[in-house]
Amino acid sequence: MGKHFLRIFVIVFGLAILFSSCTKTVEDKSVYVDSYIHSIYNRAGVPVYNVMHTAYSFSKLSSVTVSGATGSATTLNSVGLSGYSFVSLHIPFTTEDSLAYKTTVPAPGTYTYKATYENGDAVSLVNATVDKSLPPVSQLAATKTTTDIVLAWKPVTAVEAYKVRIYSEDIDTKLSTLIYESDFLAPKDATSDLSIPFSLISFSQYLSTNLYFEVSAFIFEANSDFYHASSAATIKKYFGI
Repeated sequence: MGKHFLRIFVIVFGLAILFSSCTKTVEDKSVYVDSYIHSIYNRAGVPVYNVMHTAYSFSKLSSVTVSGATGSATTLNSVGLSGYSFVSLHIPFTTEDSLAYKTTVPAPGTYTYKATYENGDAVSLVNATVDKSLPPVSQLAATKTTTDIVLAWKPVTAVEAYKVRIYSEDIDTKLSTLIYESDFLAPKDATSDLSIPFSLISFSQYLSTNLYFEVSAFIFEANSDFYHASSAATIKKYFGI
């Protein structure tokens, strides 16, 4: 997205895009991949970094693997077992994920993806990372008032956009469900704190669950919807209502 991060980029999972003519319908079997530097906090509250790999297609895939110049191929996780979107880590991000992260930013590298369709056909694609990174947002807090839950955080230097996601985690099963996702949000400036109020009424059915509030920060590739870097800070809250 680069300088155009206010344009909403939406992927509708579960639907294929069909190009129609009067004689036949052609399925869009394009696969889109992106490798970029991602950061989260470890258990000690220190920013740590890793390479994030993502892939999506409008045609269902059975698997996606990615490999670098060295090491064995890694199988990506299907988001919601949909077969349309894949990531290299779990969502929402937790401190457990940070065990695979390092305190130093990974060097730029080139990665090869192999995407396999349900019928066995496969396609190979290549994507590279650069030497750009972002720390996670700091002082992330969710505070309950008489009418709202207010999410607030400190700005990240050089950020181009933020995104907020909220997950509800069942107390017993520990299963997480995405219940809110914002559009890309433009930063105010380099120094102003940011905050978003969420009505208690709109979240009433989830207030007896664990709530994960996640704020991601992004730097985009020039004139592109793909990322150079991103980061995610997550807090867990239980309001006990």
